[in-house]
Amino acid sequence: MDIAIPVVKARRPAVVAAIATVGVTALVCAIIATRPPPEPAMTTAGPGILYMTPLARFVTNGSAILATGAVLLLLLLGSQGRAQYGAIVTRTRAVGIAAGIAWITATTTTWWLQAAAISQSGPQMPFTGMASYPLHVSSGAALVLTVLAATGYAIAAIKHKLVLGLSSALVGLVAVPVTGHASQSEAAWLTTPAITAHMCAVSLWVGGLALITLLVSGNRSALALVLPRFSTVAGAAIATVAVTGVLLAGPRLTKELAPHPSVLIHALFETPAGWLVLGKLVGLMILAATGGAIRQVLLPAVRRQETVALATLATVELTVMAATIALATVLARPL
Repeated sequence: MDIAIPVVKARRPAVVAAIATVGVTALVCAIIATRPPPEPAMTTAGPGILYMTPLARFVTNGSAILATGAVLLLLLLGSQGRAQYGAIVTRTRAVGIAAGIAWITATTTTWWLQAAAISQSGPQMPFTGMASYPLHVSSGAALVLTVLAATGYAIAAIKHKLVLGLSSALVGLVAVPVTGHASQSEAAWLTTPAITAHMCAVSLWVGGLALITLLVSGNRSALALVLPRFSTVAGAAIATVAVTGVLLAGPRLTKELAPHPSVLIHALFETPAGWLVLGKLVGLMILAATGGAIRQVLLPAVRRQETVALATLATVELTVMAATIALATVLARPL
């Protein structure tokens, strides 16, 4: 039987707006605190282009994560759950399609900004400059692949093809990261699969929690079905994020696979990239604590279909996640 919990729906947009504000604020603070000098190839770009690019990437990452979470929620419901909870399925698909469209738009904007940054024309860059960017720069080709993957995801969402949608979303998520610092490392054989696993785990964890909190937390019976299944996914995801984060920290900060501890400590505390890594570490510790509380305290009550404060704890998690993703977005550029 469908047992619904009264939810003050008017609060949801305010909560979403607050989480987005925290994420953007963290992004701006990280940019200001690090203030990386532009690369020689980008000297013609104004500060507007250089600092709008991380914001476009942040929107790209957020849209991709929501898109992944929408597919994951539908898979967690299973065929019987999708048949039983039609309203949740309809809303989830709507969110997924909207996220796909936002993903395509934000990625295309990032493509334009990055092409303009290395163009002699800057903001007046002609279309030919944008079109030639993927032919000469690997990150440009990765952005094109991301746009294609996001388009494939949007089509799959409209056609209700879950497996194709999830596959397209994960391909789009990892296309740009694997062509960045991971591919330039001396140990690309390790950093490339590590960043791939890292991004996939983050998207499933954050996206799944966001969609469950937004669309399922007000329905006891649906939550009792979905949350235990998601808890297993989240547990594996946080372990993957922690392990791959450790593997990626050394090469990112020192360009060495196994740096000397003193070198790593210096990089952590004395460099802009190190500060961002420390911020991500603090965020991960908070997320582990709140995730553990949900798993150990709330999950048994959810299985009994009792009223729980999932939305409160999940909102804390999602707020920390938004800030952490913002730090990771800035960390992904040259510092």
